[in-house]
Amino acid sequence: MKGRLPVVAIMGRANVGKSTLLNRLSTQMTAIVDPTPGVTRDRKYVTAKWRDRQFVLADTGGVGIDSEGWLSRDVERQAFFAAEEADAVVMVVDVKTGVTEDDEWLARRLKRMRTGSLLVVNKVDHADLEPEVSRFYALGLGDPIAISAEHGLGTGDFLDRLIELLPATEAPEEVQEIAVAIVGRPNSGKSSILNRLADEERALVHEQPHTTRDTIDTVVEFEGKTYRILDTAGIRRKRTGISDVEYYSSLRTFRAIDEADVVVLVVDGGEGPTEHDQRIARMIDSRGRAELVLLNKWDLVEKAQKTDDVLEAISHKFRFAPHLPLLRASALTGKGIEKVLPLVEQVYEQWNRRIATPALNEFISRVKLVKSPPSKGGRQLKMYYATQAGVAPPTVVIFVNDAGIVKTDYRRFLIRQLREEYGFWGSPLRVHFRTASGKEAR
Repeated sequence: MKGRLPVVAIMGRANVGKSTLLNRLSTQMTAIVDPTPGVTRDRKYVTAKWRDRQFVLADTGGVGIDSEGWLSRDVERQAFFAAEEADAVVMVVDVKTGVTEDDEWLARRLKRMRTGSLLVVNKVDHADLEPEVSRFYALGLGDPIAISAEHGLGTGDFLDRLIELLPATEAPEEVQEIAVAIVGRPNSGKSSILNRLADEERALVHEQPHTTRDTIDTVVEFEGKTYRILDTAGIRRKRTGISDVEYYSSLRTFRAIDEADVVVLVVDGGEGPTEHDQRIARMIDSRGRAELVLLNKWDLVEKAQKTDDVLEAISHKFRFAPHLPLLRASALTGKGIEKVLPLVEQVYEQWNRRIATPALNEFISRVKLVKSPPSKGGRQLKMYYATQAGVAPPTVVIFVNDAGIVKTDYRRFLIRQLREEYGFWGSPLRVHFRTASGKEAR
């Protein structure tokens, strides 16, 4: 096998410790862990390593949640999607509950599959529980492996067994990818957009808000480029009145934004832009990420003949950020979705754009003629020279005689002029003033 790492799907009932095991094996708090059944609903992928062997872990939702509801069927379908694409399956059971009907049902399903599998008995936290492990021979999945994912007991023996199941691989070539976070208010259509981009059912989609509890990574290839798409839980307006799981989901969303290169802010076109959308956009800018606004459910807007009203509302709500590109699309019909990744690519290039120092200094000479630098106490600001100190986001440093003279409105004026001259479309733009030393001034 060449070009990809082997995949291991972690399956089992709700609350048996699958996400805890994922976090243990990946050596980081990747998945949300909570005693509430059903916290993990989608497939989530992370990379792990044992004895110089790398592989990908796929965490899945538990089987048997809300047996009469939509969630159980969709979560189970997602779990078996992961199992079908995996090179090995790890079934996790709980030593404290013993063998359940759901365990027996899952074991039968796994035995009908051709994928190699291991049976892991979790929560064996002390020696008194070890005799209970033998009960799980009844599932017919071979020798059960006793572990405690929370405390790390037995995980080394388990990993030794696991890598024996995995096919030999060659390390995949290093591929440059653009990390894209899809964020927005709950139920704005983020998961539907992910599914359109991935061209498969990767995330659960349902009209009930808060379906996505954690961040989902999906690698998408488009026109020869690779994108890592991070679907996220909706960002709630405030902490009060929400569960711990929803609160930590929001924290995961903030982390996804920090890990992203480009953030796609999804706005519900049916409801129109809100002040909360404004706050999210400002937060993305404050974290230095490139950004574009995707106005979803545009089919509903057109059907209601409210296109002018919604566009006017967008223009008003985002008047503080006229540099953000706006894309009208419908995840339901697919219209406009094909433009998302090309626009992400353009915004990414602007985020990484670098202007040569001679060009910047010529720009400074010209801009002083457009508007005189401010003065304070009879002393006028003198701008000696400018240089671009960094990219992602673009950061310009201007050396002056006294940085204390600079006023906010003049900084904003310079930023507007820089955008008119060089673009930086969809990207934050930082301009810093530094008081020059005698040598720098010369």
